[in-house]
Amino acid sequence: MTEVRGGVILGLETSCDDAAVALVADGQRVLAEAIASQADDFAAWGGVVPEIAARGHVTALPGLIERVLTEARLDLGALTAVAVSAWPGLVGSLVTGVTCAKVLAARLKIPIIAVDHIQAHLAAIHLAATDAGPVSTAPQAITYPLVGLVASGGHSHLYRCRAPGRIELLGGTIDDAAGEAFDKAANALGLDYPGGPAIDRLAEDGDATACVLPRPFLGDGSLRFSFSGLKTALLYHAKGPDGRAPLKLDERGVRNACAGFRAAVVDCLIDKLLLAARREQSRTVAVGGGVACNRDLRRRLGAECRRRGLTLHLPAPRFCADNAAMVAAMGFFQWQRGEIADLGLTPLPTGRAGPRAKH
Repeated sequence: MTEVRGGVILGLETSCDDAAVALVADGQRVLAEAIASQADDFAAWGGVVPEIAARGHVTALPGLIERVLTEARLDLGALTAVAVSAWPGLVGSLVTGVTCAKVLAARLKIPIIAVDHIQAHLAAIHLAATDAGPVSTAPQAITYPLVGLVASGGHSHLYRCRAPGRIELLGGTIDDAAGEAFDKAANALGLDYPGGPAIDRLAEDGDATACVLPRPFLGDGSLRFSFSGLKTALLYHAKGPDGRAPLKLDERGVRNACAGFRAAVVDCLIDKLLLAARREQSRTVAVGGGVACNRDLRRRLGAECRRRGLTLHLPAPRFCADNAAMVAAMGFFQWQRGEIADLGLTPLPTGRAGPRAKH
């Protein structure tokens, strides 16, 4: 048996297409994690099919739980609590994870903790594998308040963060999220799903100056993002003014388009995050969500924060995309505060931290 001090939280993440399970001790130390991705299954569809995703989670969760317990050399009796993504997300997918968490909590007589998926993305900065690139800070040195950005497939929003799970909305997208825009841009360029990694990979060998695209709201003094028009501009660049013609770009043109699109998105994200930090008079910023894996964002934001004397917290890339370790980390802080749900927990498609929050 593994000797563990402090709270051991089992995290379950099923908010979208990936089913993930992790064991985290003390809110920082990842003992084991496992994930069952359905990305290959959805590649042919060009996106997630909610009903198929939910059925996949039902099949995957029991084996994932067994795998992390075996890897950590723990049994179910070692668990302090079970934390589960309860909102926001695809309802069918959320129901699967919440139901599993209820069964475990009832059987083991341990607390169940309802985690907001958005807040969990920012709690990921506490995980011990934190890698901030050019600006590195050990997890135990994280201090609040700070300004956080969550940039993912469904969210691109800025928050005032007073503590893990204590966040207030400052601004965000009025249409597409950054990750959603990457997926749609990849589709326009004939690239595979998911689009963010595909564009990031090709952009590394592209010339952003060969495909100059608009930067919506850049420099307007607001904390708004808009990526829908940027995506449309790329579509016209790639397929002509009606956006319906065959792709007119050669391989080099596609790489340049990827570089141009990535640069535009990153410009917007960095500009608004730094603006929010100035307004909040915060010397610390954090970024979470799948888009935080983007290499250009990590490089350039690190350089900007270093130049301005800001402390930057970025989770290691594997903790940026949807994962259960971040859910367990967030669950640990909620457990410490006594924020326990009951077996009547009902998942919600909209969360408590986003622009369509349920309060």
